[in-house]
Amino acid sequence: MTRTRIALLIATAVAAAGSGAFVQLVQSTSAPGTGAQPVARGPAQFQPGVCIDWPGRAVRVATHVVLRRGPLEFLACFSGKEHESIVRFEAAAEHVYVALGLIGLEPGHPPVWDPGTTNCRPPTGDLIDITLEWEGDGKPRVAGAYDWLREVEYARTPPARPWVFAGSVRLEDETLAAGHSGVGVALVDFPDSLIALSCRHSSRNAELWVEANADVVPPIGTPVQLVLRPATARQYRIVMSALGELRVDGRYVAWADLADLLALNRRLDEAIVPTIRVEGALESDVRLLRAELESSGLSPDALRFTVDERPR
Repeated sequence: MTRTRIALLIATAVAAAGSGAFVQLVQSTSAPGTGAQPVARGPAQFQPGVCIDWPGRAVRVATHVVLRRGPLEFLACFSGKEHESIVRFEAAAEHVYVALGLIGLEPGHPPVWDPGTTNCRPPTGDLIDITLEWEGDGKPRVAGAYDWLREVEYARTPPARPWVFAGSVRLEDETLAAGHSGVGVALVDFPDSLIALSCRHSSRNAELWVEANADVVPPIGTPVQLVLRPATARQYRIVMSALGELRVDGRYVAWADLADLLALNRRLDEAIVPTIRVEGALESDVRLLRAELESSGLSPDALRFTVDERPR
């Protein structure tokens, strides 16, 4: 993140919190290596509903469950979108945005409609991992964000992948559009998403791809901490079957979906070279898959195919 960007984020935080409150925040949450001695060891309050955990490099946002069943457009929303979101933020969009910047995450842009191709250009921005923390039956509970989702087509938990800090868009009055529209952590294409998915999904009601997993989502009103931190690379187990089908960690995925997963992982750690185990697939299918992945931007040396543990 550039010094100019950091300065802008600090200026925004000062304006929102007041100079005295912001100085207190910095004194109590100084990051390791800055020369300042932190006063508080745990997450420090930044703004209402938002804490910053400097040692853990994470932003913790207060939310509560507003929906347990039905198709979704959001994992988390701001006020106004509760009918299609599992949780609602108890914080302002601007404060979440600034807190993410203060832990070093750079926003990009949400999905952008391209009239020339009648398609959406994918979102850009640094990658984020999201976990959920709450109390159930008197015990602390933790889940990955995708554990609370269920794919409509396959009735399963979606393969986990990082989220994109899209950053919403600035309106003429310099406020964030997400704070007005309610669009928080989006599961479908919205042009003002604060946080988005890398892959395209339509927002048409008949085409919503995911629903709330009522088997695991806690009761309505349950307080939930949404924990946002820089994403880390994953180690996927990838198999290509004799029919040319792909499975990632045991779940069927389309070829384009695999390309997206591997491209995201490549952004996070170029040293990881995924292995695709071929179990009886035709040589022609393997060549087609190679071409598909390379056309998505993955270089040939970023992939490895094996058959019965022998390099192919």
